[in-house]
Amino acid sequence: MSNNESIKEKDKPFILAIIASAITIIEIAIASFGAFTGNVIMKDTGIETLKFTFPLTTMAWTFYFTK
Repeated sequence: MSNNESIKEKDKPFILAIIASAITIIEIAIASFGAFTGNVIMKDTGIETLKFTFPLTTMAWTFYFTK
């Protein structure tokens, strides 16, 4: 990217929060699909990864709103 196309510094926390939210939503979908289909491994894996992605999402939105 050139200097004209770079992301503004004030927009970076918002982009981080959106990406973290998308990852969390994907993990919820994986866990839900695993529970719906009866795939215990998929459900358990989705729930385990939510333990890491949900705090990331919370911190990202907190960082965005404090900026």
